[in-house]
Amino acid sequence: MSVGRPGVPHPSVRLFVLYEEGRRNRRTVDAVLLAIATAAAGAVAVVSHAAPAKDAEVGAAVVTLLGWGEALWRTAVIGALVISAVLLTAAFLGRRWALARDLAVALAVLAVTGSVLGKLVGPDWVPVDDRLWSRWGYPELRLAAVVAVATVAGPELVAPLRRLLAWLLVLTAAGLLALGAALPSDVLAALTLGLASALLVRVTLGSPAGVPPSQDVRATLEALGLELESLRPATRQELGSAAYVGYDSHGGPVHVRVLGRDAQDTQQIARRWRLLAYRDPPRSAPVGRLEQVEHEALATVMAARAGVRVPDVLLAARGSEKDGCIVTRLHDVDPLEDLPVDTVTDELLVTLWREVAGLHRAGITHGRLNASNVIIERGRPLLVNFAAATLGAPRSAIDIDVAELLVACAVLVGPSRALDTAVSGVGVGAVRAALPFLQRAALSPHLRDLARTHEVALGELRTRAAQVTGSEPVQLAELRRIRGRDLAMTAAIGLSAYLLISQLAGIGFATIVDDLRRAEPAWLVVGLVVAQVTFLSAAVALRGAVPTPLPLQPVVLLKYAIKFFNLTVPGSAGSVAATVRFVQRMGGSAGEAIAAGGVDDLSQKIVQGALVLVVLPFVHFDLGAADVRISAPDSRLVGAIVLAVIVSLLAIWRVPSLRAKVVPSIREGVAALAVLRDRGKRLQLFGGNLAGELAFALTLGCTCRAFGVTLSLADLLVVNIGASVLAGLIPAPSGVGAAEATLTAALVAFRVDQSTAFAVAITHRVYTSYLPPLWGYVAVRWLRRHGYL
Repeated sequence: MSVGRPGVPHPSVRLFVLYEEGRRNRRTVDAVLLAIATAAAGAVAVVSHAAPAKDAEVGAAVVTLLGWGEALWRTAVIGALVISAVLLTAAFLGRRWALARDLAVALAVLAVTGSVLGKLVGPDWVPVDDRLWSRWGYPELRLAAVVAVATVAGPELVAPLRRLLAWLLVLTAAGLLALGAALPSDVLAALTLGLASALLVRVTLGSPAGVPPSQDVRATLEALGLELESLRPATRQELGSAAYVGYDSHGGPVHVRVLGRDAQDTQQIARRWRLLAYRDPPRSAPVGRLEQVEHEALATVMAARAGVRVPDVLLAARGSEKDGCIVTRLHDVDPLEDLPVDTVTDELLVTLWREVAGLHRAGITHGRLNASNVIIERGRPLLVNFAAATLGAPRSAIDIDVAELLVACAVLVGPSRALDTAVSGVGVGAVRAALPFLQRAALSPHLRDLARTHEVALGELRTRAAQVTGSEPVQLAELRRIRGRDLAMTAAIGLSAYLLISQLAGIGFATIVDDLRRAEPAWLVVGLVVAQVTFLSAAVALRGAVPTPLPLQPVVLLKYAIKFFNLTVPGSAGSVAATVRFVQRMGGSAGEAIAAGGVDDLSQKIVQGALVLVVLPFVHFDLGAADVRISAPDSRLVGAIVLAVIVSLLAIWRVPSLRAKVVPSIREGVAALAVLRDRGKRLQLFGGNLAGELAFALTLGCTCRAFGVTLSLADLLVVNIGASVLAGLIPAPSGVGAAEATLTAALVAFRVDQSTAFAVAITHRVYTSYLPPLWGYVAVRWLRRHGYL
């Protein structure tokens, strides 16, 4: 019996399709399915652990319903296990080493994850049992192993066997339930875990899925009228399609790109993610497989009409399996990015840039204009793969094209040669226009990885390009919509909402409303007015933290603007970032700007600590009323922190590249502390922060009086400082939820009724946090309009 080894052209019985070197690719669809399967496995584990009785009841019902077909179920289970074992053995005996490796890795991953989940979910887990029809526990490893083998080997199986194995999987899952050998959660866990293990291997190592056998592609093309002499998978496969190379019946080279259902899904996922995450310029966006290859063919033909060197298009059509096919006249040679650097001359790069200039004059952009899509044919560059091209492209898309190729050339030959050849090929104006797009968000994922691997610093390249073109430093174009910090902010907002709602529910909505109705309007107005003094004092403190003279009015508006920024940035990160940008615009150095925010924040903490120490003897409060518990820090946590500090210092000391980045910033920051030697600056810095703390306390006092609560100034200082310090430890945007909770607890400690304390906290936060962003937005616009941000 043949197992489909290379060199066996006509086997009598085959399990696998004929082996083809290079028929292996990674698919975005597999990554998406892996995420879904992993999440489903986790959900099943939670349900199984939480409701074992219900699980057993459902299992008993299935046995009652399907137990009549015992012989059928046993046959299906044994058949699936036997076929899986045969496939595993055949992969080794047939010397299909890549498949054998994939199967072994998938089963190993399954064994490890299954063992961990089994021990976590239930005590009845048994990894191996010599009784085939007994319950092995959670998850059902027999079924999971069959699922993993079928998923990994499926793309290499002959079609009849692949269909048989799919039916056996369904029957095996039902059979294990009907025979009482598994509970429903065991079977669900097996399906999700086996699938996840196999997909992890396919995503990591690739698979033939999505790369049809060459004989099938050849038959499709011949049915479309294109006679071929030979065809084989290309050595380089592109994510989202399958590539083949060969010769037609006249001996001419051909390159075939096939877009199947998987390729279409990959393209749609990539396009939708790009639309969601980035502010891209308008681009052509074909959706269907036929539309995609027709669009690529049209863009290639239009580029050829503009005089650009591109491959001839031989065919663009839909095949018998509804796959999109595009065939071009192209030799199977390595792209420009794989050529030795000493073979890439300046004349070659200038010629490439001139081809790009001609493409852009025709209003066409490539969309992925990097060195992987440039072929050198007869000593001249040839642009290929116009799948992402745009006809009638806007100016921003053209600039992104130039930026992409500029970075690709910098990776290939270095920044200096890349810039010189670009200026010679497309001109100073085109390079200058591309400066705002010399950033990671404008690059294709492939080029981002290359730039990171080759340590191409985009900031340095942007600076050099500005010098070469004689332009001033430019502001980067806003391309990203979603960042990792945006996801973290969403989670923080959820936490904030939970804290607020839980407080309201615990106290009672009706009680809070009654307290708010009884508030005295006069004191509320006074509190709102006093709250604005805090921004003036904060501005004075910032002026004292910076050696460079700062005008007072813009600094006050900056403090209002920071309230707007802090809506989206947790903690003090937004404040520091805005302050740094403002100081730099006012002429301060980078080190001075960074140190300014730190010095201001540090002085505020010093003032707060000193105030608490001074007024604490005059304060009387009840810790028990607020249910406050203070315990000694965990010795292991302290040890971990100390160890982390030591390791960080050793890393900075021993790693030259890290030391070169960290030490200069520390020196600049220390030098910026020289501002404290100036008596006037010290007065502004500490006096401004002291006035700010007093203003916050008085604002809180006015709010308390509005609700009939009378506290001394010492009490108000301790309440406000203590609440702000505790709220700052929780990473919620502007302290939403956390600030209300800590301020309420602090007021309760001073014997304020809980519902009244919460009403005071909410009102005080309206003054200091919820209303200021409204006019903070106006301040941001003013500062940007006048060049301060």
